[in-house]
Amino acid sequence: MKYAVILFWLFIGHVSAQNHQKTGSFDDYFFDAMTERLKNNYQQSNDLFEQCLSINANNDVIYFKIAQNYFDLKDYDQSLTYLKQAQTYNPDNKWYQKLFIDIKIKQQTDPRTLYKLIKDFENKAHNKYLVQDLIRQVQLMQIQKRAQPKVTFNPVHNQSGHLEKLWQQKNYHKLIQEAEKVLEQRPDDAKIYLYMAKAYSALKKYDDAHDYLDMGMDFTTGNKSLLKAYYQQYIEIFTALKQTGKAEKFRKKLQKL
Repeated sequence: MKYAVILFWLFIGHVSAQNHQKTGSFDDYFFDAMTERLKNNYQQSNDLFEQCLSINANNDVIYFKIAQNYFDLKDYDQSLTYLKQAQTYNPDNKWYQKLFIDIKIKQQTDPRTLYKLIKDFENKAHNKYLVQDLIRQVQLMQIQKRAQPKVTFNPVHNQSGHLEKLWQQKNYHKLIQEAEKVLEQRPDDAKIYLYMAKAYSALKKYDDAHDYLDMGMDFTTGNKSLLKAYYQQYIEIFTALKQTGKAEKFRKKLQKL
């Protein structure tokens, strides 16, 4: 029955296309633009969407469709330009936010920034599969970056012992600066995220500390001692924020390790 309904609407669409009378209206241009997009004729589609904008310059959907076309054309700067216009008129649209993250991934944005964007998107999306897909894209980007030749830098920055020394000295600002440099080369190093979280927590910047823990958590897989340290840090942060329920949740997780 479901397929019969689909075929019916496809037939109606076909007949509608055959009988489509060109009047130069917004609907005409939109219909033709979507037809070209379905044919993967993205530039032709955008030319027609631009005609839509000449009739209604405040239509966020049209800006979004143009942004999608430029994304498929791999012109990410142009895609972002039109997407920002769409978001101006409709800032809470989750699909616009997702495309924004997709663009930022293609532009090789810093993983820490991407994970923050994904975390914000998660609260709006209410769809774990969309969020998981974005996380996989970021992880794939990181893998591809690691496969490229590494840029050498001062080896002292490549040692957790150096960061531990700064931690013992309570030189938290310097620790954050040094850890940032390490993360530029090793964005999948869970220990560095933990040092960042500890330093921000010591500075009572608990939101930042929480963000870095969340970003590093994905890289603790298989390391029980490191996961234990993460849980302890979560407990410290949520206790300081007087979020006792969340602190207790991580205490129970810690007990199960």
